[in-house]
Amino acid sequence: MANRFCSGYTVIWFLHDTNMKHFSYYNLLLNDSMYLNLPLTLYIHIPFCQHKCPYCDFRSEVMPVWPEAEYMAALQRELAWRCQQLADDRRPLHALFIGGGTPSLLAAESVAALLDGVQKRWQLAEGCEITLEANPESASLDKMRAWRQMGINRLSLGVQAFDQARLSWLERPHDLATARQAIRHAQQLDFTSVNVDLIYATPGHTEQQWQQELAEAMEWGVQHLSCYALTVERGTPLHRRWQQQLWSPLDEEQESRLFCQTRTQLQQGGWHGYEISNFAREGHRCRHNCNYWAYGDYLGVGLAAHGKWMAADGSLLRSCNHGALSAYLAALADDTLPEQQHPFGQTQTLSPQEVGQEMILLGLRYDGGVERRLYRQLTGSDLVEQQRALLTLWQEAGWVEWNEQRVRLTEQGYLRTDALISRLH
Repeated sequence: MANRFCSGYTVIWFLHDTNMKHFSYYNLLLNDSMYLNLPLTLYIHIPFCQHKCPYCDFRSEVMPVWPEAEYMAALQRELAWRCQQLADDRRPLHALFIGGGTPSLLAAESVAALLDGVQKRWQLAEGCEITLEANPESASLDKMRAWRQMGINRLSLGVQAFDQARLSWLERPHDLATARQAIRHAQQLDFTSVNVDLIYATPGHTEQQWQQELAEAMEWGVQHLSCYALTVERGTPLHRRWQQQLWSPLDEEQESRLFCQTRTQLQQGGWHGYEISNFAREGHRCRHNCNYWAYGDYLGVGLAAHGKWMAADGSLLRSCNHGALSAYLAALADDTLPEQQHPFGQTQTLSPQEVGQEMILLGLRYDGGVERRLYRQLTGSDLVEQQRALLTLWQEAGWVEWNEQRVRLTEQGYLRTDALISRLH
C-alpha cells in the first residue's frame, strides 16, 4: 500500500534559505559542462536488530548472536576497497551516517574502530556531521558518553511514539519511560544535534493524541524531528496482517489531516519542515540526508548499502551491495583480492533518464526542489521546458512553483507527492 506523501524512511538534501536564492552550506560550484565540488558523504549500514518491527522493510538481521567481529572486519575491508575505488577523489567527507538496523547494539569498541577506519582513509571536513542511529533500549548513558567522546556529534533516536499503547502496537522493544530516559541522557551529554524519529497514522490515531505527542517532542527541545506516516510495505508482517484483515489503516482523509497537523504544529513551534518528513531547528538540518536529496555524491558501505557518485570520466555510478549477510561476509573474507574486483555487490552506470527520474524523486521531497541547472547538466534537458504543459497546470492549481533556479512543490503539492512524481517519470 503506497503512502501518499512519500513519507517513508528514504533519507537527504541541501541547506538553503526559503527564498530560493542563497545557499548557506554546500555552495554548488558549476561550470558549463558538469558539476564540481559536490559534497561527498558516507553511509555505513549496521544490520543487526534484537527484534524486527512489523512495519519495517529495511535490510536487517535478527539472530541470537550476531557476528559482530566478522562484520566489523568486513566493513573495514570494504572501506579500504572504496577508498581505492575513489583514489583520485580528494574530497573530504562532509558527513558520516551510521544507520541500521540498530547500530546502538554494537560494543562501543566496535564503533570506535569503525570511526578510526574511516578517518584513516578519508579527511573529514571541518565540522563533519557524524550521526549514529540508536534505539532507546540499547542506548545506555555509558554508551552515549563513549560515542560522544569518540566524536559522534549527532544522535538519532528511534522513539516512534510518545504513547505507550501506540508503542505496543508498533511492537517497539522499549517502553515510554525508556524512551524518555534516552532523550534525557542525550541532552546531558550535549550532542550537537539530537533527532527523534516518530511514526503517526497508526490505527485509531487521533489529532488530539498526535497534538499531545508533538507537544511533548517539542518540549524536550531536541534539534531535529523526523515524522513518518505509517507505510504498509509489501512483504512485512504488517502487510500480511492487513491482507488477512486483522487491522485497518486510517482512511486517506484522516491521514491527510495528521500530515497537515504535523507540518503546521512543528512549523509554529520553530521546527522548519525542510523535507516532507523532516523538521529542524535553524542550523540543524541533517547534512548527510541533505546531500542525498540534493543529488550529491555518497558512498554506501555494508550489507545492502547503496552509493552514488561521479566518476573521473563524468559518468554517474550507482553501487548496490549484497543483501544476504552470508554472501556479503563471504565476499569480503579474502582481503587479498585485487582492486579491480568487486565481489560484494554490483556497480552500474546511470543513464540520463535514470538520473532525471532520481533527481525528481528525491528533489521534490525537499523544500529546495530540483535544481534546474544541475538537472540540465546531468540529463541534457531542462525540466520545465520538458514538462511545461503539466507543470503549468499544477502551478495554476497551486501544487508547484518554479523560478530560474529550481522546481519545487508547495505545501498543497506535498499532499499529492506520490501522484505528482509518478506523472513526471
